[in-house]
Amino acid sequence: MFKKHFFKIMMGVVISLVLVYLTLRQIDFTRSLALIKSVNYWFLFPALIVYVSAYIFRAVRYCFILLPLKKTKILENFPYTVIGFFANNIVPLRLGEFIRAKITGQYLKISGSAALATIIIERLFDILMFILFFFLIFLFMPFPDIVEKSFYVLFAIGIFCFIVLYIIIIYEDNVIKLLSKIAIPDKIKSFILKFFNKFASGLGILKRPTILLRVLISSIIVWLTESLTLVIIAHACGIKLSILGAIFTVIIIGVGSIVPTMPGYFGAYELMGVLSLSSLGIDKDLAFTCIAISHLLTLIGIFGLGFICIVKTNLSLADLFNFAKAKDEEKENAK
Repeated sequence: MFKKHFFKIMMGVVISLVLVYLTLRQIDFTRSLALIKSVNYWFLFPALIVYVSAYIFRAVRYCFILLPLKKTKILENFPYTVIGFFANNIVPLRLGEFIRAKITGQYLKISGSAALATIIIERLFDILMFILFFFLIFLFMPFPDIVEKSFYVLFAIGIFCFIVLYIIIIYEDNVIKLLSKIAIPDKIKSFILKFFNKFASGLGILKRPTILLRVLISSIIVWLTESLTLVIIAHACGIKLSILGAIFTVIIIGVGSIVPTMPGYFGAYELMGVLSLSSLGIDKDLAFTCIAISHLLTLIGIFGLGFICIVKTNLSLADLFNFAKAKDEEKENAK
């Protein structure tokens, strides 16, 4: 997989290095190192606990998303929720979600295609949260023009995806008839129809308004928790950051994570974090100190949780890369 996608992987590394350079060139690195020494590190422990709790809320949300397929317990799907995010920080090409779908389907005994559909629903709710928080914050503070335009594009993409998924679940039989009429080899058509049937079964939540409301509420809690983590880290650095300012920073970093970088979102996290905090009037050197510590803390959190969950599920790092390789080969065979 690494040899076949060497160019794409190296492109991600190069983009990360360029973004790191763009961040560091506006920073007095010597002063930032001095600021790092003045951080009150005792506050980082509660920040880490709050950050970890965000994944518990993600697991709660995923329980609701899975309800049309299977009733699960929080501790039952927590490891698979974490492993997906963990994989995105170590496996190239952003294959973490596919690895998560594979593992979730295998261990919960549901279709991998249906599991992938539920993960897509989860990501769309994250986009929805970004958009809702964007419009909320927009009432109180201006966004940079390029960020504002990016959110309008994100809004359009999110609405389009929800409409497509809604059409699939409401008009499933009609879509199947349409796919059946496509002039392609029977083997490929059979694969598409089988995948579609299983994928559509994972979208059952779209027919359940009560569950959708639970998912919406738990999504708000997830991102408020993520933002609270940054508030505590900022306090440790001597920055008075409001929850609204933290939400602003978190969603800007979230938009930046779309950029194809190396695993761990290196470069994009730092550049977007510093830009957002400095736009709130925070000194750039201090902003960099806060963002660097925040990135390190979140990596420690997800790596710690990831290794624990891998042990709990009797997997290994090699298994994650094998899942990624298998998924990559599936994509190649489908072409």
